[in-house]
Amino acid sequence: MKKDVYRPTYHFMPERNWMNDPNGTIFYEGHYHLFYQYNPYGDKWGTIHWGHARSLDLVNWEHLPIALYPSTDLSEIHCFSGCAVHDGIEAKIFYTSIGEGERNPATGAEQWMATSTDGLLTWKKHSGNPVITSEIHGGADIREWRDPFVWREGEDWFMVTGGAYEGKGCITIYKSADLLYWSFLNFLYVDAEVTLCECPLIYKQDEQYVLIYSPGGVVKYLTGTLTDSYQFVPEVKGIIDHAGFEGYYAPNLLIDDKGRCILFGWMPDVARGDFEGVAGWSGVQALPRELELTASGKLAMMPVPEFRKLRGRHSGQADLAAEGDNLRAGIEGRALELIAEFDLASSESPFGIGLLRSEDGREETRIVVDPIAKQITIDRSNSSLSPLPHSMPITGNYEAEEGRLKLHVFVDHSTVEVFCNETTCLSARVYPTLEQSTGVLLYGKPAHASIAQFDIWELSATKSY
Repeated sequence: MKKDVYRPTYHFMPERNWMNDPNGTIFYEGHYHLFYQYNPYGDKWGTIHWGHARSLDLVNWEHLPIALYPSTDLSEIHCFSGCAVHDGIEAKIFYTSIGEGERNPATGAEQWMATSTDGLLTWKKHSGNPVITSEIHGGADIREWRDPFVWREGEDWFMVTGGAYEGKGCITIYKSADLLYWSFLNFLYVDAEVTLCECPLIYKQDEQYVLIYSPGGVVKYLTGTLTDSYQFVPEVKGIIDHAGFEGYYAPNLLIDDKGRCILFGWMPDVARGDFEGVAGWSGVQALPRELELTASGKLAMMPVPEFRKLRGRHSGQADLAAEGDNLRAGIEGRALELIAEFDLASSESPFGIGLLRSEDGREETRIVVDPIAKQITIDRSNSSLSPLPHSMPITGNYEAEEGRLKLHVFVDHSTVEVFCNETTCLSARVYPTLEQSTGVLLYGKPAHASIAQFDIWELSATKSY
């Protein structure tokens, strides 16, 4: 197999080395800016900096110089996750600073600030850092306190951070008039079902708030309101992606010039193992997703339409070829976009789509639909002939309006992302070992599921500058 057979071709990633959480996502002066947790010295986690890239279209990215380095002269060893805002005069980054000894992540984290006056290209750390220490909580023992996210409402700035309090995951909220002096308002939300809340995000649509956080497993969201005492009152609870560390974690968001809320997320390589040909890099950014709060209070989640420009050779429903009880798609490959819609009215048995499939079927990643249980699964049990440290199935429940099920699927060498009826998302990392594992097969007598639409495109690679 050729070198880097698992390296995605249209997802963002640095040229080399380790990447994890997206940070500081912001739209500024015509560019989408993406910062990210980055180790410039190797393909494993460690010595965390902030990498930086920008894009005009969310598809093709320009790699920029590293934005934040640990200030070793101040005993700082990691620049953990955070956000970026622009106050009308200068851009500001807020991030969690981790140091040695007492400045450890569990009990000694601090929130620091850096500023830029040259279009977000270079950054200078605030001379008065830290901007916030844990003393602001008045004695409340908040552990693993990190990941500031800042937004503006009217004349006031607000910040949320994640952490743990009395064995439960918590999100805390703060207020400032000038981004320098902050006051602690309240525990915005406490999730008693988890032990830690990371990377909290919040945005407002009309009179409703959306709160997103990463609790060590699947990324959750809540929609609801805030009380006068700054406590979140959830009305609807949902899941951003059913993968968690198996394929989607620690997202960040921005609002662009069109008013769209765009979500970025990290696809870890935890299942990769040490396959030959992939050394030197780890971590991929998922496709940017457009979020929209629906009348039901649930989030609609869609891949941004900009990626249509990558579509190449196309095959449709008329090109499906019978193969026993199954149907083979007219196009195969490792970089694909697929849209399939089914009428489930007469369907009672599971069916699905096989991706990255070898001719003999030994290797295959399956998307399985159970119309009775109303579940969809990414089955990775045969996705690789090499033993994987993590190959559990990824399963989520879906809702089928008027008995219709629409799947929008993206395959990119070692990534699979599934958007189901725009309200259920599943992502996975897969590592097929056979070079001829490129096939696409509809199985389980899919004709009984009444195929209403089937389109598949080859996707070209993006450009990096």
